[in-house]
Amino acid sequence: MPMAEASKSVGADNIRPKKIAILVAAMHRSGTSAVARILNLLGCDLPRTLMAQTPFNEKGYWESQRVMDLNDEILSSAGSSWDDWRAFDAGWYASPVAGKFREQAQIVLKDEYGDSRLFILKDPRICRLLGFWIEEVRNFGAESCVVSPIRNPLEVGSSLERRDGIDTSIGHLLWLRHVLNAERDSRDINRAYVSYDTLLTDTHAVVDMLARTLEISWPKRGAISSQMEVDEFVSPVLRHHRSDD
Repeated sequence: MPMAEASKSVGADNIRPKKIAILVAAMHRSGTSAVARILNLLGCDLPRTLMAQTPFNEKGYWESQRVMDLNDEILSSAGSSWDDWRAFDAGWYASPVAGKFREQAQIVLKDEYGDSRLFILKDPRICRLLGFWIEEVRNFGAESCVVSPIRNPLEVGSSLERRDGIDTSIGHLLWLRHVLNAERDSRDINRAYVSYDTLLTDTHAVVDMLARTLEISWPKRGAISSQMEVDEFVSPVLRHHRSDD
């Protein structure tokens, strides 16, 4: 799979929106936390209510606890859950409860990001609800773009088995569901794919590629301190599962 893919070109003469949301949409255990933190070190704003660190993510998740909770509520209202590999019921969007969740999404976006002009919206569950969040980000007055790190599904399956006790065959189906849904629902906006391996071994090349593909100038890209923080943060030794297959 290519490292990056642009799905919508924005000309230099076009007026960019006042706010840009970078949606980090990828399967669990695929490097979404690393991508979010790297983008933050480059000058993108994180949500105000961060998830707590756990032994399974020593350096933090860098995502909104409130966004995750809302996503869980949405999935539950449709009879689903984060570890359900089946397609999300498209009929839910026309149901009476959908409007309530749209209102809640606007409250969460305002509380978590305020007047930020460049912010990170990250939760693997977003893959299954990407259309919902793209629309709500638009209603919030921002333009969405998507970054999708891709990791070998065999490694993801092993990681989920260790963390959650999920059978690897189910883990592989979950990987497929998240990746396919994120690809389908991001075709009409700027997006970039990031190799998990390249993210760990050539981080600065990934940073430059994302700037070109998403057409975003990172506020802190030229700061020496920022570059040093990125180098210090990215650590291949934290990779606990590897497969060459």
